[in-house]
Amino acid sequence: MRSFAGRDILSLKGFERSEYFRVFEIADRLAPIARNRQNSDLLARKTLVTAFYQPSTRTRLAHEAAMLRLGGSVTGFSDAKMTRAGDFYQESIKDTVHMLEYYGDVLVMRHFQQGAPAEAARWCSIPVINAGDGWGEHPTQVLTDMYTIWKEKGRLDGLKFLLIGDMRMRTMHSISYAMSQFDIQATYIAPPEMSLLPEFKKELDGLNLNYHEVEHVDQAIADADVIYME
Repeated sequence: MRSFAGRDILSLKGFERSEYFRVFEIADRLAPIARNRQNSDLLARKTLVTAFYQPSTRTRLAHEAAMLRLGGSVTGFSDAKMTRAGDFYQESIKDTVHMLEYYGDVLVMRHFQQGAPAEAARWCSIPVINAGDGWGEHPTQVLTDMYTIWKEKGRLDGLKFLLIGDMRMRTMHSISYAMSQFDIQATYIAPPEMSLLPEFKKELDGLNLNYHEVEHVDQAIADADVIYME
């Protein structure tokens, strides 16, 4: 298993099965801190930099609260329009992260443009975490979702997932990559204009994901162990 030390978390594509269980293990160890609303000093003297070019409530506050609960500090912006990155000057991602990297130890970015966190990681000397990038991915949300399912069901292998909604959305991309690492049977349901794109289906075929598409919920809901809606 690859080390997480100093590593960017930009995509769940290529995320290994063992790495999910490592995340789950650490989440289990840290869960009492959140559950009991405690604080710790695990990340004392560390600073999280947030660069949220796109509005967010749960994702931004979850990252910030986690850092604060673990004894770290937080700086950054939640509205790019109030910065040189989003005002008249439209500062480039390269220039922005060259500045932000000196203000903290890890950068969490949400951006309306697909691939923006990966672009940031090209120029950034500190780890970059993708908190959602356009139509791309949302790896941190899906890691949390997979952990929740694992805790509730006691397993991931052998489960049947029913995925409903817009298959172009970033969460659907990330959870599809995640499912490919387990013995999961996936059923997708979407209006025709929101269905799996041909190029993404080629990716899923290459990952050997066991999936199929149906037209109506009543064709699959009776057998579903998990319903995932976008």
